[in-house]
Amino acid sequence: MGQKRIQLEEMAELEKRGPIEKGKKGWPINPFGVVALVIFALIVVFLIIRPLLSRPTTVIQQNQQENATGGILFSPKAGDVVRSDKLQIELSVDEPRKVEKVQFWVKTYADGKWQMVGEVTSAPYKLDWQILDSYRNKAVAITSHIYQKDGTLIKDPGGWREGIIILSP
Repeated sequence: MGQKRIQLEEMAELEKRGPIEKGKKGWPINPFGVVALVIFALIVVFLIIRPLLSRPTTVIQQNQQENATGGILFSPKAGDVVRSDKLQIELSVDEPRKVEKVQFWVKTYADGKWQMVGEVTSAPYKLDWQILDSYRNKAVAITSHIYQKDGTLIKDPGGWREGIIILSP
């Protein structure tokens, strides 16, 4: 009976949970687990505290035209899908008598480089853009530049039109 009591006391000291055994000094500590836990805690704290400490920023929507200066890119609309050889681009200008010319610019999201696709020197400021094969089956952004008679350049009046999808006709 005495030997069973000693065995029970020894078993109480060596508690086992899965493959880990509790020794006389307590549970063993996994240093990699502790490091991973600390890193995880820092990430969580960073994700919670960072937005509280950052300065508020003003986000201007691409189609927000109430504050446009110089004009409004009227056509095409964001998200339009074009299945044609031509695309009409139209800019409504605030003060047409001051305008020398308007340029229309397009970029694909694949290369991100703006290219001028046409220029109009008199109202109405519309361009029937002959779509090149290099723009087919791609998403594009469109913008305009207004050159005024006094030498002022107004870039992107009314913002860009993004997400125009040009498909093969």
